[in-house]
Amino acid sequence: MKRGAVYPKSLARLAAYASLAISCAALSGASAQQPGSLSLQQELQRLGAAAAELEHALPSFTCQESALSQELKGGKVLQGVQFIATLRAQRGADGKLDESISITNVNGQPFTNGHFHLPLFVRGGFDQMMRYFAPDNQACYSYTLVPGRINFQSLPGADPHLCKDSGTTGFALLDTASNATRIERRVDPAMAKAHHAADYAADDIAPIELNGHTYRLAHHLYAEMPVGNHVGAFTADYTACKLFTATVTISPATPVDGAPAPPPE
Repeated sequence: MKRGAVYPKSLARLAAYASLAISCAALSGASAQQPGSLSLQQELQRLGAAAAELEHALPSFTCQESALSQELKGGKVLQGVQFIATLRAQRGADGKLDESISITNVNGQPFTNGHFHLPLFVRGGFDQMMRYFAPDNQACYSYTLVPGRINFQSLPGADPHLCKDSGTTGFALLDTASNATRIERRVDPAMAKAHHAADYAADDIAPIELNGHTYRLAHHLYAEMPVGNHVGAFTADYTACKLFTATVTISPATPVDGAPAPPPE
């Protein structure tokens, strides 16, 4: 679970914050398979390779995030806030992706600075859901495979130094090429509270090209977690994703003693 991303001051008064996996899986160049044609071991190898590629090869990128944060009680909406933001996922010096957002609109009005209250805010690493299938983590879970779906749950007695999220259950829906199209997971409430994680999360996944390579990124997220005596719900759509690039402008040097200034670089 990722921490330490830089967020604007407007998020300093969040009522609740959750760390979440926004999933993505790299597309494989293998030919399409018939549903159920892969064995469990083959499917785990395929998903494990996708998770490893995301961890090490997914480039920095940016998307537009359109989100709705709500406080619910008995299925009724007590309050809600909509916002639009620019989300950036950048690789740090340690090689890991870290996220930051710049909010541009709140409840339909342009936003530049200030404070507002969100019942729940959820962030993710665009690769964290796939960690349930990462090669180093597969010893933490038991898996079952049925046509079009692979289920997983925390393995009792797993190494506690490696396996941090006991009480987790979930599944991934698979297309005919065995790519994940949706991942859902539920976390044991005590573990979720200890790790400040959303109790329930679901990602829908779609392909996108970054730097000439096609990845499958989350395009829709829904998450829930308790907020006091109520429930916080967070829904987000991610669009217009593209490779993140930074532009640096070098200004001409200041002339010294009347000497002509050098041309701009």
